[in-house]
Amino acid sequence: MTRNISKVLLTAVTAAVVFSACSKLPEQSKYIPKTAGVVLNINSKEISKKLITNGITMDKLFTAVQDKDTASTAAKAWKDAENSGIDLQSNFFVSVVFNSSQQSYVSMTGGLKDAAKFEAYLKKNIANYSLKTKKDFQYVWEEDQKAVIGWNKETVIYVKGVDADKLKSGMPGGAAPAYPDSDSEAVDSAVAAPARVVTAVASAEEDTWVAETDHLFHLKKEETAGTIEAFKDLLKGDADVSVYVNPEPIYSTQATMIPANLKEIISGSYYTGAVNFDKGKIVMEGSSYMGKEMAAIYKKYGAQEADLDMLEKYPSSNITGFLVYGFDFRMLGDIIKSTGMDGIVNMTLHSSGLTLDDILAAFKGQMVFVASDFAVNKTPNPYFPEDSITKPDAKWLFAMKVGDKAAFNKVMASPMVGGMFTKQGDHYVMNQQMPGMPAVSITDKLVTLASDNNVLTQYLDGKSKAGGLDNSFVSKIKGNPLGGYVNLEKIVNNIPEEEVPADGKELAGQFKNLLKDATVLSEKFDGKVQHSHMVLTFKNENENSLVQLVNLGTNVAKYMQDKKKKEAAEAVAVDTAAAIAQ
Repeated sequence: MTRNISKVLLTAVTAAVVFSACSKLPEQSKYIPKTAGVVLNINSKEISKKLITNGITMDKLFTAVQDKDTASTAAKAWKDAENSGIDLQSNFFVSVVFNSSQQSYVSMTGGLKDAAKFEAYLKKNIANYSLKTKKDFQYVWEEDQKAVIGWNKETVIYVKGVDADKLKSGMPGGAAPAYPDSDSEAVDSAVAAPARVVTAVASAEEDTWVAETDHLFHLKKEETAGTIEAFKDLLKGDADVSVYVNPEPIYSTQATMIPANLKEIISGSYYTGAVNFDKGKIVMEGSSYMGKEMAAIYKKYGAQEADLDMLEKYPSSNITGFLVYGFDFRMLGDIIKSTGMDGIVNMTLHSSGLTLDDILAAFKGQMVFVASDFAVNKTPNPYFPEDSITKPDAKWLFAMKVGDKAAFNKVMASPMVGGMFTKQGDHYVMNQQMPGMPAVSITDKLVTLASDNNVLTQYLDGKSKAGGLDNSFVSKIKGNPLGGYVNLEKIVNNIPEEEVPADGKELAGQFKNLLKDATVLSEKFDGKVQHSHMVLTFKNENENSLVQLVNLGTNVAKYMQDKKKKEAAEAVAVDTAAAIAQ
């Protein structure tokens, strides 16, 4: 069966994740253009070092998750990939480059250590292989994938066109995918277009992507993503896996669908993320780089801090998780005004007697969400009382501080919400409490929702104190805008044993013994960048987190394989019994 280069490079990317040996700078980054909207980098050296140090090899993985015949086939495919000429010791980049709708593409870039071996590999695995040569690189047009595979002595680049409109439909503010008219007539393109026209179109497509591949091989320094500070900083960090996002080229391709001034606001803004697999934890570092316009807005309103008092008076010593956040909503107002959309918003609110400024000023933007006492319980089935339903349950509370009292009272008295509440003193009381609704308290100081009246009353009383918090982490939140925590150990330990099948109890035990908790923390904007940190902590602090995940993954794969074999054997037994009975 013909295998295309996308599979070859994806195999190489997998190889980078699980096997390579020596150190090498990411030279391939010089082939990433500034118009790349998203770039994923896999650091093969760092990842392989962590796996090999702990005795994980491809042979062991194949043996663990495959039967003898399949393992032999997979091992052969792996050996082919090792001998493909691709440098499995280099960094691998996957980029999405946004140009016009018909000129956007995905590229995969990796190192090449033996061009002759790579050429032989392609010749063996690509149907209708036809080698073509440019001035300083060679390429193959893969007809099935409509993709170019280009390489020189050191680098291989795979380029495949994508429809930017389809990519945009999955992004915030993106246009919905276009659907054909229901009355349109379906026409077989092979019949509708003469062969010479089809050939001409195919040739034009090949020429387009060959030209783009040529361009990538000859990027000028100022045309590369490496000239962007955020991209350079990310690569300097030498993370195991990293991702870079440049929103400007992404949204520039849909200029007719977004406000004209949005480009100015997002210009110079970038987002990066770095993931490192350490002993006993996975550490994720995020950085938001602000352009001139966005930085000015952040400097104006970005001093809002999370209020830890809102968290610490929660009435429970068995907290499962929390998120405490400080965000000045007026920041959103300035962004909307910068795009010129505030007029439309105010026209929409006019019938309610409100303005955008009224709503944004009404709330201070200091919020907390807390969940506690998580449990998985059996409750009677409301439709079949003789049966029971197993479902999760928890106590929880959400609270948000009121900002400007006059603006808040104006919002609460407006036709938009006024009919739902009656003011009694400094409280707003719901006119009709619906069954199953949370407990609610609204005053001109605080808006609070809770799982039940007991939690609400104790919280508002202010005499309780949250227990069981990791004070070393909570102290880091002080002075910063966001902090969050989830006790994963408590959640998984509440899974009832009787809900786990007998043959899966060992695997379930491994799941339960894997994770401890997760934390997230965002720092204040420093005038240029806002940094965030997320840590996923494992119960085993002495073994590398990636190794633990790989070991668990192989056990899951082995369990699923054994389960399929068992089900197949049972099916054969049933068929045999049925045949005998006849």
